[in-house]
Amino acid sequence: MLELINVGLAYGVRQVFHGVNLNVAPGERYGLLGSSGAGKSSLLRLAAGITAPSSGECINRFRHPVLLFQEPRLLPWRRVRENIEIPLDAAGVSPMEAQRRSTYWLNKVELGHLGEAWPGELSGGMAQRVALARAFALQPDLLLLDEPFSALDPALRASLSALCTTYVKETGAALLCSSHHPNELVQMVDHCLLMENGRLHRYDIDPLSPTARDDVARRLHQRLLEQETVTP
Repeated sequence: MLELINVGLAYGVRQVFHGVNLNVAPGERYGLLGSSGAGKSSLLRLAAGITAPSSGECINRFRHPVLLFQEPRLLPWRRVRENIEIPLDAAGVSPMEAQRRSTYWLNKVELGHLGEAWPGELSGGMAQRVALARAFALQPDLLLLDEPFSALDPALRASLSALCTTYVKETGAALLCSSHHPNELVQMVDHCLLMENGRLHRYDIDPLSPTARDDVARRLHQRLLEQETVTP
């Protein structure tokens, strides 16, 4: 369980958000949207334990939260396979098991033939798929995605989003994913959170309604357009 209780976050005099309350249980899937600078990345970093709140409490009872950034952040002096296995080694996974996981997940992202390649030899999309394989290899029970597919083409975004959805459904992990694409995000999640004026506004998707996802996506898209047109 991830629990945010009346959480506030400030950088100096700038208040990013305040009074934020959120509960994310195992198996739940949440999407996070908002204009640039609204605090989406800050909220994910807080959930991952990288950032501490300025006020309130952030309680994370998940044992293996993993945050996937917008950038792949691969070590350029290590081969693709090693980029996946090094974090596993640091987590106490045996070399044989680390090799098994790196092979398995590279195959799942369709890069099994590039295990011995250098990161500099990869395209941006390939590097992001390696980063995703690395995240999955750590077997997270809370998967935090910070717009990791925003720079990719729509087809690849859809493929990797589907892989994330399948992972959380099969493992019972929780998902919190930020995005600028409401239409794509609603296909991954059951609840959407819009960051606006430092607070969270929740939109639940009715699983019994065939039009619920489209309806929520349309409402979110409209709110995002309104945010962008507001004069500071």
